[in-house]
Amino acid sequence: MSKENLLKKIKEQAKIDKALRSDRRFIEIMGFLVAKGFLQTNYEVPALPNKRFRIDDALWAGVNVEPRILEVLPAAVLRLEKHFDLDPVRHEHLAEIVRNLRQHASKGPDFYGISFAKIKLWANLPLKDGRVKTLADKKITKTFRLSPKAATKLADLARQKKCTETEILESKILR
Repeated sequence: MSKENLLKKIKEQAKIDKALRSDRRFIEIMGFLVAKGFLQTNYEVPALPNKRFRIDDALWAGVNVEPRILEVLPAAVLRLEKHFDLDPVRHEHLAEIVRNLRQHASKGPDFYGISFAKIKLWANLPLKDGRVKTLADKKITKTFRLSPKAATKLADLARQKKCTETEILESKILR
């Protein structure tokens, strides 16, 4: 292939890439992921931290424009589920990966050629928004039945130490 033909091909591909990067689906999902701290870019994208997305739009952007979106999408859906319209029937493969992440599975299926181990790293990445907890930091609800005497003692300890009853129990367990 001659130098001229190669340059012509590169310019055509750059033109196609520019058109794809100006698509609304890519701009919106990239703006969201950058605003939340999952991705970084070397160009300006509008920050859209409160937008809701269709999974199909995010998949399109990941397949056609930016593969990094596919790498972080399962973790983003897991940690920011209210921002996505995940339908477990329609998006069965993605739902399975999210379920495996939620259950702290050590192995799981690949997602568009991206290994489960690589996807799992994003589930525990601290984000810019400190309100969104990592998978390792999320609290798990447990219900216990305590005797009245134990419940009273627990409440007294919490008042004395000026902390919650949960913090008292965690401190006793994690010593």
